Amino acid sequence: MKLVTKTARCKLQVDTEQAETLRETLRRFADACNDILCIAQENRTTNKVKLQHLCYRTIKEKYNLQANLIIRAIARVAEAARKKRKPSKPKKFKPPSMSLDQRTFSFNEKCWEVSISTVAGRLKLPLAIGNFQRELLIGQKPTSATLCYNRRTKAFSINIVVNREVPLPPQNGNVIGVDRGIYNLATTSNGLKFSGRQAMHVRKRYARLRQALQAKGTKGAKRLLQRLSGKERRFMADLNHRIAKAIVNSCTPGDVIVIEDLRYIWERIRVAKEQCLLRHSWAFGQLGRFIEYKATERGIAVVYVDPHHTSQRCPKCRFVSKGNRNGHIFRCASCGFRGHADLVAATNIRQAY
Repeated sequence: MKLVTKTARCKLQVDTEQAETLRETLRRFADACNDILCIAQENRTTNKVKLQHLCYRTIKEKYNLQANLIIRAIARVAEAARKKRKPSKPKKFKPPSMSLDQRTFSFNEKCWEVSISTVAGRLKLPLAIGNFQRELLIGQKPTSATLCYNRRTKAFSINIVVNREVPLPPQNGNVIGVDRGIYNLATTSNGLKFSGRQAMHVRKRYARLRQALQAKGTKGAKRLLQRLSGKERRFMADLNHRIAKAIVNSCTPGDVIVIEDLRYIWERIRVAKEQCLLRHSWAFGQLGRFIEYKATERGIAVVYVDPHHTSQRCPKCRFVSKGNRNGHIFRCASCGFRGHADLVAATNIRQAY
């Protein structure tokens, strides 16, 4: 069996009094995170247990939050500090979200409501959801979630994490290689090709907007920058979801999807200065994760292979040379085989399996 983790995003039905209680809880949670962050920086530690010994009682007395909300705040700060690779300080925490666990959150399937710990005690809040969320939540006993607040729409939602066990997919069908790239976001060995032209256009447009707004430097410009960042991220996630869905739908249960393992690609290659924007905005990792979880749910195996020379190897005679590829054209210098470079790469990925 394999564990598949998905998130059900559910809108909450709250009245005016409940909304104010939730906002106050989020504010205190964010302020507690910022105080914990200062303590972590002063003591130069990202260890969750050490942070708990250093600040638990102080934070508890200052903010009057439930014990497990403080534990969640400490865990969030420790995780954020560990992820920050640069020596600069992590950004301050803001109150749009709050982490919940099995002691601060529960889900009632009979009433389709959730119970959340707040500064005013437990609140039972009905869910305003559709059939998609109901299918994800039926029969589940979730133990973690994230409470979110959208300051623009003044709406509350909760992201409930659900885990489902699915049988390991058999590997007795067709093998499909998938080549991920920048100019073509994905090309498959069974003939599918997804252009990256629209993504490049959107990325460049947002880059020009960011440059102009950063030069302006006003408070309004900074607020607009935040909104633009969210829109660009959501656009790319939606595009990757659609590509992953199309690739998985082209397969049948028992097939095998083969993908390059690109985790360390930037340690091996260099790009020209004018291509730096495209390089840093290339969401190949997200596309791979989307393909993997969608395929697993449908009984399709996903396998990762070594990416070396997949764009330079001839699929007919196996001759490897940098000169074989010229832009989007592949021409083998040994046997003369010709083809589209991305399709050739996808074929080589399939053969590598």
